[in-house]
Amino acid sequence: MKLHPTFYAVLCTLPLVAVSACDNKASPAIQSMPMDEHRTYPQADDSTMIRNVSNALLSDEALARSRINVAAHRGHITLSGTVASMQDKNRAVEIAKTVTGVIEVHDTLEINQATVGY
Repeated sequence: MKLHPTFYAVLCTLPLVAVSACDNKASPAIQSMPMDEHRTYPQADDSTMIRNVSNALLSDEALARSRINVAAHRGHITLSGTVASMQDKNRAVEIAKTVTGVIEVHDTLEINQATVGY
């Protein structure tokens, strides 16, 4: 049986393609991550992060009367509770982002003017 020369060319190059496809040094998950995900941050323990974010929020006069709870896990901050306005909600998130060591802020704050204050 005589085979076509093109068949031999494909048959010979197929192993080279397979080997070069396997020569991927980095994992696909790391390759697809945005560059910001590769940054390193000084990590404080969770209780320190909670204290620092809470203090930053309390030092803001507009937010000092809001009821904002802060939770932390390895630089990821979750804000929950009640604020008076969308402006206060956005301000709380922006303030939390400025605290050293914060990687990401999850916002679950609710707007309710009737329950704000003490």
